[in-house]
Amino acid sequence: MFTVKSPIDKRHLSSKQEEVFLTRLINLCGKENFRPKLDHIRSYLSLDRKAIEEKSKVIIIGGTNGKGETSHCLNALLNSEGLKSCLWTSPHVNSITERFRYCSSNISIEELIELLDKYEEDIIRLQLSFYEALFVLFIKYAVSLDIEYLILEVGLGGRFDATNIFTKPVAAITSIGLDHTQILGSTLKEILFEKYGITRISGRLFENIEQKFLKDILCNWCDRDSINCTSVSNESETDFQLRNRQMAMALFSHITGITNINDDFKWPITPGRGDHIDFGEFEFTFFGAHNLLGHQKLLQSLNDTNKVQYDVLISFSSGRQDQIKSILKLYKTYPCIVKSVNILEFQHERALSSAQIKKELQSETKVYEMHNFLDTILGINEEIESNKYSASSTADMPQNIQLQTRNILVVGSYYFIADMQKYLNIRK
Repeated sequence: MFTVKSPIDKRHLSSKQEEVFLTRLINLCGKENFRPKLDHIRSYLSLDRKAIEEKSKVIIIGGTNGKGETSHCLNALLNSEGLKSCLWTSPHVNSITERFRYCSSNISIEELIELLDKYEEDIIRLQLSFYEALFVLFIKYAVSLDIEYLILEVGLGGRFDATNIFTKPVAAITSIGLDHTQILGSTLKEILFEKYGITRISGRLFENIEQKFLKDILCNWCDRDSINCTSVSNESETDFQLRNRQMAMALFSHITGITNINDDFKWPITPGRGDHIDFGEFEFTFFGAHNLLGHQKLLQSLNDTNKVQYDVLISFSSGRQDQIKSILKLYKTYPCIVKSVNILEFQHERALSSAQIKKELQSETKVYEMHNFLDTILGINEEIESNKYSASSTADMPQNIQLQTRNILVVGSYYFIADMQKYLNIRK
């Protein structure tokens, strides 16, 4: 496992602009939510789609886990060869500008504001959601650039995701697991069907699915639809980062014809995917893992490659309540690397409160408010604005907490990771 230092946020001068931008967009569209609707986006962006397809190869990457890291790795491989690319990912961790990437740089907040100024009336007229509006702005941004490749990370599912508007993309499915079951279906086959929606008749697909019965189903679908499908990683390979990089390399070789990477190439580590922050005696390592499959792959990889012992800080978000017990039980099966598991609540509309978590667990398990917990273990005595960081009435007070290591593993949704990284950087 590789880690890099997370720089202290240098965007403080533009943070107010970003807050204003986000508030403005939320007022226009509401907060970020998925809706199964695509025709209005496809119709509105039809000319932009044609313009992009005339000059660029389009790669769309879906899957339950691993699609974000694969997308970033593919983008880095292209840039290492001097090839120009534009990358769309979601959600963001530290800044909304992370979703708009040209080669190795994010869009500036000033450019993003200009895009919103220009297309605000269209967003209102089309009644776009938060996610759809951002994607529309991304396509308008991409069509204005001189790019050879457009990389799209699917937001949710695939069949009805806003990214699924192109006629002949190279498609990839990184993994299949139970997630967003209320939307995508309660079985792995149903979820695979939604992900498979990013393919096209007689198109090209790369897959890294581990379950043999799903591979067989996928193979039958591809035969029926005349899709050339390539299986990438060996089924016995358990290191999720290696599997993601192998997928990125397979896609890179296919779209460029280049089979070897530069000797000095370094795989990127992006926020929430193995980065870390040092704070006093502690080292915080961050991994986005928001479902049971994600936690399984993370723990397998850490156990196989790292052998570092961690105190774990974990949170849970809505939509996955039925996995909480299984996830916590899973961490108990890795005593060699997990010394303690501490459950935290945080402030976000998708976060589960301590009361909701305790209801699912039906036990006396303690659940702490994130900011209070961090201040306790870090020895910070400054008062916190109660109206901003107040704990819920059912959150436990973090008293007499003794972590057993200096290595803290932070796992959960990217919203949780973003909140914690922001708070640690403020406290530093």
